Amino acid sequence: MRRTSLVGLASLLALAAAGCGAQPQATPSPSTHGVANVAYAGSLQDVNDTLIGPAFQNATGNTYQGQGGGSVGIAQEIRSKTILPNVFESIGYAPVQIIEPSSTRWALAFAASPLVVAYNPHSPFSGELNAIKAGHLPIKDLFTLMANPAFHLGRTNPNTDPQGQAFYMMVELAVKQYGLPSGLASKILGPIDNPHQVYSEEGILTLLQSGGLDASSAFLSEAIQRHLDYIALPASLNFAAPSQGTWYHTASLTLGSGKILHGAPLTVDLTTVGKPAPAAVSFIQFVLGSEGARIMKRAGYTVFRPEVLGTASAIPQALQRFAP
Repeated sequence: MRRTSLVGLASLLALAAAGCGAQPQATPSPSTHGVANVAYAGSLQDVNDTLIGPAFQNATGNTYQGQGGGSVGIAQEIRSKTILPNVFESIGYAPVQIIEPSSTRWALAFAASPLVVAYNPHSPFSGELNAIKAGHLPIKDLFTLMANPAFHLGRTNPNTDPQGQAFYMMVELAVKQYGLPSGLASKILGPIDNPHQVYSEEGILTLLQSGGLDASSAFLSEAIQRHLDYIALPASLNFAAPSQGTWYHTASLTLGSGKILHGAPLTVDLTTVGKPAPAAVSFIQFVLGSEGARIMKRAGYTVFRPEVLGTASAIPQALQRFAP
């Protein structure tokens, strides 16, 4: 499932009137105006469509268009030319590799957001969830609670979405870390594509907020943007700490295709698609610049010096200054 958004002139004017838009960083030449068509991981929907997109338009005069979905699914659509974006913003580098080398040969990792367990404060299990959040009950009790047959847990599809992959492996790691019964992960999660538990990345938190779920996977940034109650996970489980990379790697997951994945830190990665369009390069410059960093931090992301993934020499000249 994908969501397509066009931030138009009306929303731009409304944003400026409210005082929320970024101040222009440069006066663009009319000849550089174009469309940044950004295909992004669904967890980036709110920050891109409501914050980054309008601010980018206001600062550069270019137009922003966004379409979201699971990073793996989006990458497969790009590869098959079902969609034709000029920017791809992925969670994790593996989805970018799906479109290599025909569409790109590089990416820049620049941010991360910890995995959390979001929950509905009106859930029948809210008492226990609130106690775990507050530290009155140990975090390991969360996994015993999620194994309750009456507990309605939601997660995204590991076959198409890195968040779903990380959440699945997070439960496996928690079972090992806390010495829980070996069969508990399977009891919590069921099969990889469990139809009673798997939802689209764009719709899962709306379902949670409406009361359709007791808890769901989420990134901290999503929980902050949507004002959700959530339980923070330790660095050993949140898939956002590079220092924990070796431990994450001990978890594995077999996808429906038979491919075996190992855990790795999840970063937000940016690349152009196809021949770098001026507006696409401008969008990446904006996101990696000071205003983009400020917006990302405000939205709950940890922003760091960009890291080159893939072939550094393939990065467009206008973006080389962001490469270490």
